[in-house]
Amino acid sequence: MGAGIGTDRAIRHSVAECDTLPGVSRLDDLRRVDSALTRISRISNGRVAARHRSERSGVMLSRPAITILSTLRSSGPVRLSLLARLTDLEAPLISREIRELVEGGYVRRNADPTDGRAGIVDMTPKGRRAYQAYRDATDEIIAETLSSWSAADLHALSQLLDRVSEDFARGPERPVRGRRAS
Repeated sequence: MGAGIGTDRAIRHSVAECDTLPGVSRLDDLRRVDSALTRISRISNGRVAARHRSERSGVMLSRPAITILSTLRSSGPVRLSLLARLTDLEAPLISREIRELVEGGYVRRNADPTDGRAGIVDMTPKGRRAYQAYRDATDEIIAETLSSWSAADLHALSQLLDRVSEDFARGPERPVRGRRAS
């Protein structure tokens, strides 16, 4: 997420054309946004937060296992190869986690009816209950963390974060090759 030293000149050029507030540098604000997003990601995805969610929910699964259950909840039954792409986890890690989730009764793995060499993974009722307990604990923690925020501030934050997510998913606008940005 962080801007490298080599990109400072390009960033300064692109931010110079944008609206700024008196006494506030757009580049400084962009760096503060980057720093805040990085910090939030580290805190929310870190070991301490995962342990807290696990203890609160009673679901003692690894972070990759929770990611797999969350993805299966959204996607439904999928091939292991697609699950790896959807979770952005490496294939060997997916295989190991799926093996443990199958042994624990959280997911089932069946042969793909269209290609018996490929495996299809789906959540079991136990997996759905575990995911829901973990999700509920996460929701409670977020609610407690932001309990001092007004409804209006929370709504504004959710809208801005949706916008940030969409913009990051789209990526930066790039000039067409051979043309200079105006």
